[in-house]
Parts: sequence; C-alpha cells; structure tokens
Amino acid sequence: MILLNRYLYAETIRGLVLAFVIIASLVVLVDFVELSRRFGSSEQVTALTIAYMTILKMPSIIEQTLPFIVLFGIMWSMFKLNRRSELIAMRAAGYSAWSFATPPTVIAIILGIFAITVLNPGVAVLNSKFEEKRIQISRNAGVTISPTENNIWLRESVPNGSLIIHAKGASPRNATLLDVSFFYYQLDANEKPVFLKRIDAKRAKLVPGAWVLADASEVKKNSLPEQIDKLELKTKYDVNSLLEHLSADSAFSFWELPRIIKNSKAAKLDSRRYEIQWNRMLALPLTLAAMALIGASFSFRLVRLGGVFGMALIGGSIGFFLYFTGDILEALGSTRVLPPIIAAWAAPTFVFFTGLARITIVEDG
Repeated sequence: MILLNRYLYAETIRGLVLAFVIIASLVVLVDFVELSRRFGSSEQVTALTIAYMTILKMPSIIEQTLPFIVLFGIMWSMFKLNRRSELIAMRAAGYSAWSFATPPTVIAIILGIFAITVLNPGVAVLNSKFEEKRIQISRNAGVTISPTENNIWLRESVPNGSLIIHAKGASPRNATLLDVSFFYYQLDANEKPVFLKRIDAKRAKLVPGAWVLADASEVKKNSLPEQIDKLELKTKYDVNSLLEHLSADSAFSFWELPRIIKNSKAAKLDSRRYEIQWNRMLALPLTLAAMALIGASFSFRLVRLGGVFGMALIGGSIGFFLYFTGDILEALGSTRVLPPIIAAWAAPTFVFFTGLARITIVEDG
C-alpha cells in the first residue's frame, strides 16, 4: 500500500507539472505578445526588455491560474491511470475512491499553503518592480499610457489655493507615486484658480507630513525649469489615506495585509477590500483542495463504459463555476452585501463538499 501511495503522489505531481508548463507557457506567451504590442514599437525597447517584464509578471500569472493548474493537472493524471486500467487494478487490490482522492487533495493543500506564504509575497514585490519598469519605459521611449490605465489623480487644499497631483503609476507597498506631477493653483480676487507652478518628479515617496521627491524639476509661471535633486513638499495626506486611493488588492502580500487592515481600521478607513483579500488568501488551500476533489471525482469513470469526455466537461465546468462565482461573491462583499468571510469562503466550501459528495456516490453508489 505504501508503494501505491508513492506512485499516486508521483503521478499527481507529474500531472500538475505538465498542466503548469502548458497553462503558464500559453498565458506568458500571450502576455509577451501583449507587451510587445504596447511597447515594441519603440527602438529603445528590445525583445530582451519585454522578456524581462514578462518574467516579472509571470509569478502573478501563475498565482491567478493556480486553481486551473490543479484542476486540469489532476484530471489529466487520473485519466491517464484510468486509461491504462491502473485504477481498476488498484481497486482490486483494495483501494477505495477515497484512497485515490487523498494524494491529490493533500498535494493541493500543501501547494495552497506554499502559494500564500511564499509565492504571494514574491508576486507583490515583482508586481511593484514591473510597475516601475513599465513607467520607466513609458517615460524613456515616449510610449503613451491611456488615461484609464493606472493613472492616479489626487487633490489637496493648500494655503490660498489648491494642489492637483497626477501620477502615471504607483508602488503602494512603498507609498510611492511614479512619474508624478504636482500642479499648484492660487485663487485670485474673484476666487478663480490661477496656475502658479508645476513640479515634476520621477518618484514621490510619502513620509509623515511630506512628499519626498527625487529627480525633480520645478517650473514657475513665466520662468525656465529648475532642476532639483531632492525636494520635500508638505502634505496633509498620510499613508493610510493614500493607500485607500491608489492600492490594488494584489499590491500587498499575505504577511502585510493584517497590518494594513489594522492601520486602516485605526484611521477610520474602509478596510473591507483588504479583509476580503486576506480571507481569499486564507481560503486558497481549501480552493485548491476543492479543485483537486472535483478533478479526481469526475475522472473515475471507466473508459470502456464511455462518457469520459462528458464527465471531464462537467468537472471542468464546476471548476470554472468556482472561479467566477468566487469573483461575484467578492464583488458583493466589496459592496457590503455579504460579510468578507462569506464572500471569500462560500464558493470553495460549496465546491469542496460537492467533490466529497461525488466521491461518496462513486464509492458507495
């Protein structure tokens, strides 16, 4: 029995590796083509640069496609055992359907724990580097970024006027705006805003009470630009309120989210989006386990009985149902229709018990 267990674990891992190679290769290829379309028209952007950006984005793609890697990898490994009649031989040796489903489920749970504790922090760091590289290429190569893509607008009142802040990107983890411009306006006698000066900088980092600008240039009305290596601008923004404006859920890693949630609540800011993301990560091992159970339970039908393709189609459909239903529930959680725990845990829990029910039917009829 121990030897058969090792064999099942080995076959499951082979299936997961194959699914990972195929799915990751296809998605990365599409991403490489998309980045080439956006930046490849400039002579300053080489194929090596685009390949580097694709590599930076690859862990994020792997994290997003992980449920499907588990689903299709396990279905492939189980169908292979079924086609070679190895499942029949194992059943004759006393193995039950639960014994077949245990190795994929255990591996999926381990993979989920690895993903949230190791892979996700790496994704957060590399996404930040990807964003900085994207802004750098856009600046140097003269590539235009569409107004709806990652552009950030902030407004702040200043003595006798207002300040408009525009950035083409951000690194939320570091509370830093990238390729940023500060537009200062002063109110005239008729209370109308009049342009006063503009300050451009490659980056602006928010520290308590001030923006710290690097590689800045200041242009005042009717004057030539003045280069400034380092400049501090007073601000009323704090880190928590800035994060509320510019951060995407994926900007923070599994280990950072509890601190972000605590700080947001302390600052009386809405922390719901971070709570949903935190619960979604915690539920990832259960999500992958649900995918594993579905992939295994719908792969047990004997090839000679026919209908194998139909069972595979049903299993794949349930996997896609889990993925898209999870997105819908998270959207409902963001709008306060559902509590964060239910929004993140409901779909994987339902599919997990669906897989258990399916295996019970296969085993006991």
